[in-house]
Amino acid sequence: MRFLKVSTYYRDFLADYYTRDPNVVNQSYDDQYSHLMGQCFAWSDNYGRLLSKKGFDTMEIVANAQPLQKKWAEEAGLPVNLSLTDILLKQIELFKPEIIYFQDSVSYNGDFVKRLKEKIPSLKLCIGNICAPFTTVQLESFKVFDYFTVCSPFFQKNLAQYGIESVIIPHAFDQRVLQHLNENNNYQESKLAFIGSIITDEGFHDLRKQVLHQLISNDIPFTFYGNLPDRSKVALVKKQASYLAAKTFDSIGLTGLTDRFPLIKKGRNHSSLPKAPSIAPELYRIALAPVFGLEMFKALSRSMIGFNIHIDCAGDYAANMRLFETTGVGTCLLTDKKSNLSELFKDGEEVITYSSVDDCLDKIKWLLDNPIECRRIALNGQQRTLKDHNFENRVEHFFKELIKRL
Repeated sequence: MRFLKVSTYYRDFLADYYTRDPNVVNQSYDDQYSHLMGQCFAWSDNYGRLLSKKGFDTMEIVANAQPLQKKWAEEAGLPVNLSLTDILLKQIELFKPEIIYFQDSVSYNGDFVKRLKEKIPSLKLCIGNICAPFTTVQLESFKVFDYFTVCSPFFQKNLAQYGIESVIIPHAFDQRVLQHLNENNNYQESKLAFIGSIITDEGFHDLRKQVLHQLISNDIPFTFYGNLPDRSKVALVKKQASYLAAKTFDSIGLTGLTDRFPLIKKGRNHSSLPKAPSIAPELYRIALAPVFGLEMFKALSRSMIGFNIHIDCAGDYAANMRLFETTGVGTCLLTDKKSNLSELFKDGEEVITYSSVDDCLDKIKWLLDNPIECRRIALNGQQRTLKDHNFENRVEHFFKELIKRL
């Protein structure tokens, strides 16, 4: 079976990656790809790597890694002025997949997937993935997929309301990370660290913002690596224009036109007109540059406690990648209490949970006052993740679901 996975990487990660390793663009496609996968960003190449061990002929594409994709086009003898979308279509056409898996189904859905099904006769299954907020308009575009993978029951229930089938496959930890943690690791040691972003759009990080503000108000020092919203008027006007354009086109039936322009399509991510972000100036002052991939794991491993709080739209379910990233590197996870967390970790033994802002502050103080117990919990959490929450287990689950449908 020929299996193709299409991913898009965070633009900030790619910008940081190509700034740190500018000469990588001069390498061959295969060398560039190997180097990029070696950063262990997100799911990396785990699905293709592990399915190939089961006899699948696999290919993984990072569709928005421009230097990488342009190098592929160059080596394939294609015009250098092809768009990234045209390059992706050519890769799919030449590989002739029987299974295609879009890790980013917000960027690729609707008419794009319909065209693939018409153009690629070998295609038997087209699978989507979602683990972030989505709108009702996007749901219509999701119906082109045969089924979805989701990271928690919350998203499964939402999709089911619209007749869209999905399979729960939680995130995982890439055990290959551990052999690189001490390589050129110059990150500062800290008692408490939070690594992540704050998006002020509806359904994202309002609660996260509130908790971080309270940590500052209560003089609890923490290390924050991450992105904060652009506070400029220009950025706000762009978001508002994107939202209004998408809303207008979709309301008069021109959804295909919205699909065709990525900047307009982003407007669908907002359920209402975007507003200026309200974030404490102190957070901007203490914020360190965001870290990704191996650099993120290295920074996280230097902290005694790793703070986690889910995206607002996750509902009452533990789902994000930070659960497994933090425990995987052997840092004590402090996370918000969720109804399904007991299926993943033992509270008080493998992780520590909090149920309110005040409870969070109390748990932080307790962990700092009891470093031996904090370390014991961290090691227990790491053992659990390495045993149960690895990519080998997740891909095995994915494989079994594939076999059912094939």
